[in-house]
Order: sequence, then C-alpha cells, then structure tokens
Amino acid sequence: MFKDYSGGRIMISGRNKIITPRRKRSILTSELIPGTRLVWKTVSAMLLLTLVIGISSTVWYGLQVKVALDQIGRGKETNNTLYNENKLLVAQRDLMLTTDHMKEAAKKLRLVSPSENQLRYR
Repeated sequence: MFKDYSGGRIMISGRNKIITPRRKRSILTSELIPGTRLVWKTVSAMLLLTLVIGISSTVWYGLQVKVALDQIGRGKETNNTLYNENKLLVAQRDLMLTTDHMKEAAKKLRLVSPSENQLRYR
C-alpha cells in the first residue's frame, strides 16, 4: 500500500482504486491571520462610510455653489440698479448746478441780487 501524504490520493495495490479522501481544513487555509474576518468587516464598513460621506459632501458642495451663484447674480442685479440710479443723480446734479437753473430757483425763493451798498469786500 502506498499513501500519498499530501492529502490528495491514496493508492491501494489490491484493487488499484484511487480514493480521494475529504481534505481536512488546515489552520492556515481557513484563517491566515487571526481576526481576518473582523478586519474585512472593518474595512468594508470604512469603505461604506467613506462612500456615504463622499456622496453627501458632493451634494452639499453643489448646493453651496448654487447658493453662491444666486447671491452673485442678485449682487450684480443690485449693482446695476444702483449704477443706473447714480447716473441719473449725477445728471440731475449737473442740471441743478447750471446758472440758468440757479437763477430760476432764486426767483422762486424771492431772492434778489444785493445792491451796491450791501456788498462788502475784504
């Protein structure tokens, strides 16, 4: 009788049958490092957590960009409105500083030019 100690085959010389016995699980094949299953569970939990945080932060960042762009748009709109009003006020001020307009305003307020004896020179 010849026995192969690798665990694969047993040869019997009487009938020439090859029997493949059930292999015994060795300690090395089932678990290379103690706690391997715990390590894999921990790694998978960390990957899942990273995935959730990554997706949620991407969505949050997108919303923040959208809000910022809306604020920039509102700011530009307000700036244009104020710029147009400023142009109108500058034009109105220039119109009010003309000599003819001042004379008309003085007549409405009943202001008259001073006479010669009212003038003082220093």
